[in-house]
Amino acid sequence: MANQNNRDVTVSQQTRAYAAYYGLWAGLCWIGSFALSMIGLQTPLAGNLGLLLGLLSIYFVVRLMRGFRENVAPLPLRRAWYMAWMIFAAAALLCTAAQYIYFAYIDGGLLMRTYSELMQQPEVMTAMQQMLPGENVEELMNQAFAAFAATPPSQLAFQFLFWNLILATIFAVPTAFFAYKGQSKNQ
Repeated sequence: MANQNNRDVTVSQQTRAYAAYYGLWAGLCWIGSFALSMIGLQTPLAGNLGLLLGLLSIYFVVRLMRGFRENVAPLPLRRAWYMAWMIFAAAALLCTAAQYIYFAYIDGGLLMRTYSELMQQPEVMTAMQQMLPGENVEELMNQAFAAFAATPPSQLAFQFLFWNLILATIFAVPTAFFAYKGQSKNQ
């Protein structure tokens, strides 16, 4: 019985260690996705590539977890979900750090200027007026942009962290299922 407990502790430690390592790689995918999305503000193809890279991170993590299952330790569904969540949570933390650095030191108002220009398009203004009848859409937009401009990068980073952790939780479910699916024959 003591041998089984030691084995469970070792597998649990290995799971956390590999999750942190895999989270580094998934985080680099997410950072690349974010960077391409920001470049996509001026080059739409880069934005599409950023979205694709973000979605491919799920496939990448599934492959890593299947390698873990086949070469390191069995991966029952509950442990697979825990490992996937840990991987994506680590990725979320890394990506949030990159987003903070971007908004604090690199952006210089590019995001706000881009959306401000987009919202000035006649078709966008018409659509907004149809969605908000009786409202002064231009005044609402000015208030929204002023609030965004006044938001410090640290608060933006916390908001991004919140959304990144939600993505981590959502991504962990299919990732765990596909990493668990098809347990290898030697287990």
